[in-house]
Amino acid sequence: MKEPSLKSFVSSILRNLVDGIRGNRLAAALSLVAFLAVATFALSSQYDERPRYREVILPDIEAAENRFFKTLEAAETAPNETWRLHYFLIAHQEARQVLRVVRRRQPRTRDGIQAHSELIRYYDLVTEAMAIIRTEMSVDEKLDYLNEWKSQQEQLLRIRENWAAWVTLR
Repeated sequence: MKEPSLKSFVSSILRNLVDGIRGNRLAAALSLVAFLAVATFALSSQYDERPRYREVILPDIEAAENRFFKTLEAAETAPNETWRLHYFLIAHQEARQVLRVVRRRQPRTRDGIQAHSELIRYYDLVTEAMAIIRTEMSVDEKLDYLNEWKSQQEQLLRIRENWAAWVTLR
């Protein structure tokens, strides 16, 4: 007895498929219409990820950001220069922590990924700017690092606002 080949196996499946369609024209036509309708809806619909993002990802980001912003605020209201410097250095650590939190949580949709990338970019630039200020502080002891930070932050906040606009858009 001759063993079946792959070619004969595939042709047998195709013959059975064609016979099934011929014998069940109505069912085959309805299946095709249903497939096309579902495929059209699946490919054309836009999933809005923002409610899930606000519920699942945003609380972690907000908690980390609140620690960062409160530490910066403490630096501005510190009673003396030593505490001001201490809080500024801690704020730099907190900015790095926010960046770790943001990178750890990723959205799934194209718009979400794009907006989230803006937040990652913002905190990349924040940590870089703070590192540069710290380096400048080691060279110039009289540097007004808080004012330097404020001017850097004014420029960087526009990047963060792109992310915030996506999150709050209803």
